[in-house]
Amino acid sequence: MEDELEHFLDVRDTLLASDSASPDQLKAHDRQLPGHLLKEGANPPALLSPDTPVHELAELFAETPERLLCVLEARDRLWPGELEQVQSSLIHEHGHGEIAWWLAAHYRHLGCPTHFPETFTAQVWAARALSRRGYIPPAPWSDWHAAIQQEACTETVALRLWETGDGALWQEWLPPILSATDDTRLAPLINALAPEVTDAVLIGILGATWHSRFLPWLASFRHDESLAEPALREVRWLVGDREERHRGRQLWGMPLGEVNWKRLFRVLPLGFRERLWPAYGHCVEGTPVSLHGGQWCPGN
Repeated sequence: MEDELEHFLDVRDTLLASDSASPDQLKAHDRQLPGHLLKEGANPPALLSPDTPVHELAELFAETPERLLCVLEARDRLWPGELEQVQSSLIHEHGHGEIAWWLAAHYRHLGCPTHFPETFTAQVWAARALSRRGYIPPAPWSDWHAAIQQEACTETVALRLWETGDGALWQEWLPPILSATDDTRLAPLINALAPEVTDAVLIGILGATWHSRFLPWLASFRHDESLAEPALREVRWLVGDREERHRGRQLWGMPLGEVNWKRLFRVLPLGFRERLWPAYGHCVEGTPVSLHGGQWCPGN
């Protein structure tokens, strides 16, 4: 059974990374998981056994949390309350603060660790978790909270956080800042960040602006063999498979003001779906790697 679980997770990882696989494919694949959990057999692996103590389950989960979250979520559906128990164990028994903050950032019903973390990467999740609960996180993340509320200079905050964390997890904390930046200040913000980043990272940031004004800049990278593929991927993120262009902000070929977020969560290829969480994750529970694709996936 352990080999079956590993194979299930390997296929799932491939689906999640694919720019062509659909949420429906993930949903069909994930239907197998409850069967693995309910299958009777001698000496099932600890992750699949209903008799595994919570503290042991938490320790196993902490080894590769993003890969194993779907197993924990499936267990919680069969044995309600396990997710909260594992979170409590991560906080109080194992000292896995960053993983506990990561869970808290994606599930508002879970408890948060008592102390704000010291490492930058953990602070990213802690800031999101507190902000989603209506609290203002400590500095420098109080400035981030103010920036995404359009109450602070987004350019100043973005540069300060980039320097503080050396760009770590920028895909999580920078898009909300870009979203809150006025169109007239977006180019100066990008120009201020550009000297601090590699071309590959700059391409990702240009896509994260959701602004059509940067499509020519992205297209200019197509002449560099090493950058053409990621640049064209960001172009696809903006214009979609129908290659529709609009004035101002857009994503997947739709003007930002016309985006049907609920539908987009259902139809966007799996390789792109993780980008929706920094943009709209405050309205959903779960993560991009959640069972069945998260709260808004069909049938979930």
